[in-house]
Amino acid sequence: MTHIAAFVAGTFVASAIVAHAVPRSRTRPERYKTLDTFAQALSYIQTSYVKRVDERRLLYGAIRGMVDELDPHSTFLTPRRYRSLREDTDGKFAGIGIKLRDDRASTPVVDSVVPSSPAARAKIRPGDRLLEIDGAKTGVVVKRGWHHLLRGRAGSRIRLLVIRSGWRRARRFELVRQRIVVPTVEELGLESGIGYLSIARFQEATARDTERALRQLQVDAGGRLQGLVLDLRNNPGGLLDQSVQVADLFLGRGLIVSVIGRPGSKVERHRAHAAGSWTGFRMIVLVDRGTASAAEIVAGALQDNRRAKILGGKTYGKGSVQTFIDLKDGSGLKLTTAHYYTPQGRSLEGVGIKPDIYWSGEGSRVRRRNRTRWWSRLPAKLRKKLGDDPQLFTGYQTLRSWLGSNSR
Repeated sequence: MTHIAAFVAGTFVASAIVAHAVPRSRTRPERYKTLDTFAQALSYIQTSYVKRVDERRLLYGAIRGMVDELDPHSTFLTPRRYRSLREDTDGKFAGIGIKLRDDRASTPVVDSVVPSSPAARAKIRPGDRLLEIDGAKTGVVVKRGWHHLLRGRAGSRIRLLVIRSGWRRARRFELVRQRIVVPTVEELGLESGIGYLSIARFQEATARDTERALRQLQVDAGGRLQGLVLDLRNNPGGLLDQSVQVADLFLGRGLIVSVIGRPGSKVERHRAHAAGSWTGFRMIVLVDRGTASAAEIVAGALQDNRRAKILGGKTYGKGSVQTFIDLKDGSGLKLTTAHYYTPQGRSLEGVGIKPDIYWSGEGSRVRRRNRTRWWSRLPAKLRKKLGDDPQLFTGYQTLRSWLGSNSR
C-alpha cells in the first residue's frame, strides 16, 4: 500500500510501496445475504436488460459506487486510469512532453512543454491547439480523456493536427514517444541573497530536486542565501513522504505532521532532523485556493514551527491521507486511511490554512507607482516575472523589507 496526501480530484497521485494481500475480516451471515442480492441483481441485468451490457463494466460500476459512498477523496480506478496516475506521480512516463489545459468546452490547448521532449524538438508551443490525435478529432477525444491517447509505449509514433494563432491552416506533426521526466521544482535568483523556489506537486523526486535547487540558489547568492520565496500556489499535493522530506529540509527540529488512522491504529508522527537542514534564511510561502493536501502539510509545518510566514488566500482544506491499493486485474483503489494534523494539532479538512499575510489582489498587474528605483536595475526577465505576478511581487517586497535591503 502507498500513502499519499491525495490531490484534488482529477490531478496527479502515486505510490511507493504496494500491498497485494487481501485483508482478513470476520465473515457474517448478513454479508453473504447482501452478496447474494448483488449476484441476483447482476444476473437479472445480464439476462433481462433490454441491451447487452459488458459484465466488467457492470462490476466496475458497482465497485465505484461502493467506494464513492465512503468520502469525496476515495475512489476506484480502472486499469488504464490507475496506470496513468501511477506514472504521473512517478514523474516518468512515455509520451511527447506536453501538458494540456483541461478545457472541456473547446479543443485542448497546450499549457506547457517539457524541455528537450519530442514536442519541444518539434517546436510545439504553449497556446497551440490540438485538433486531432492519431486521426481522432479532439472534440470526441476530450470526452474520453485526451491524456490517455497522448501516452503510449516508448518508441511508438503519434500523429497530431495542430493549429496556432497566426497560422493560415493547421499543420500535421508525427512524433515518437519517449520516456518523459516531468520537473516539479523551479528555482530563480531574484536578486543577490534572495531566491525563488516553486514546487508544482509532490512526486517521487521532489525532495531531491528541492535540495538541488537550494544548492543552486546558494551558489547564485554568492554562497549566502538570505531569503527565500517558496511558491506552493496551485500545488494539488502528492506523496506524503515527499512533503515530509521537503518540510524537513527547512526545519532543524520539531514536529512536521501527525497521521492518525482509525481508532486503535498506530499514530505516525514525523519529526524534523537537524542534519541537512536549510535554516539560515528568512522565508515567505505563497499559497492560494489551489494549494492542497501535501502542499498544505508543508505550509502548515512551516507556519506552526514559525519557520515561515504564509502569504496568500485560504488554502483548499484537504486533511486526509489516501492509500493506493493494487487490485488483481490492474485496477486500483484510492482509499482514505487516515487524517493528518499540523504540528499544533490542527485538522485542515474543509478549513485550510489561514495565511499570516492575506492577499486579495489576484489577477492585477503590479502598478508602476509600486516600483521603486531598484526596479530598473533588475534583469528584464525578472522584471517581467514580478510585473506579471503581483502576489510574488508582494512576497518579494515583504522579504526585502525584513532583510533591511538598502538597494531600493
